[in-house]
Amino acid sequence: MWFVPDALGIVCASATWALTLSEGALLLSAWLLPARRPAYSAVHGSLFHLLAFLALASHARTMLTDPGALPVGVLPTGAAPAPGLAARCPLCGAARPPGAHHCSVCGRCIRKAHHHCPWVNNCVGEDNRKFFVLFTLYTALAALHALLLLAVPALCAYARGEWDLQTPVRPRASLFFLFVVALSGFLFAGLMFTIQMHSILTDPQTPPGEPGQASVWTNLKAVLGPRPSAAWISPFASMGPRAASGLQAEV
Repeated sequence: MWFVPDALGIVCASATWALTLSEGALLLSAWLLPARRPAYSAVHGSLFHLLAFLALASHARTMLTDPGALPVGVLPTGAAPAPGLAARCPLCGAARPPGAHHCSVCGRCIRKAHHHCPWVNNCVGEDNRKFFVLFTLYTALAALHALLLLAVPALCAYARGEWDLQTPVRPRASLFFLFVVALSGFLFAGLMFTIQMHSILTDPQTPPGEPGQASVWTNLKAVLGPRPSAAWISPFASMGPRAASGLQAEV
């Protein structure tokens, strides 16, 4: 089991779970159930909670998966020092292949380290990047769904001249909090997903693919898995043999 005992990371990761769960609870209690439309509430409630469940499952996998920590003070078989880098990390003694960096929070050198994210209390590296991408994707989709549920009826009512701020139809404080959480989640997660996808598709460190294959396609498979399948969007499917061991051996 991999877990980073960082106080700030634990607080931020706990806050992520608390905000996601409270968003789902408020969506039900303050919007869907008061609508008194069983089919509408069931469909949208199920969809949101499915996306939220996948987001939290991806978050847990990101947080509890070794991101690709290099052995402390051990030179991997066949590995050579990266050009321009020291043979060993001066902080942990690990031999650093190209793309590996030392994380002061984790206290280890991480293969293909992108950044340390306090919201998942872990580094985003070679072995857990897929889960982080899925976490940002599902969080953004769940937040967007909540935003559309709030905004579309309000805009339609306003367009028809039916919007009345004096009519206490819904608990406005709860809806305002829900709107702020959903908007913040969509902007933050959407931005992180965009940054991750751009970084993955333009990664110059991934070796070229087979003849006739685009390098961006090779980069995508290196993170999500060796072949397109439902496993690409599942937080419960681990990396395939090529992504988990083949690329690691090449490094």
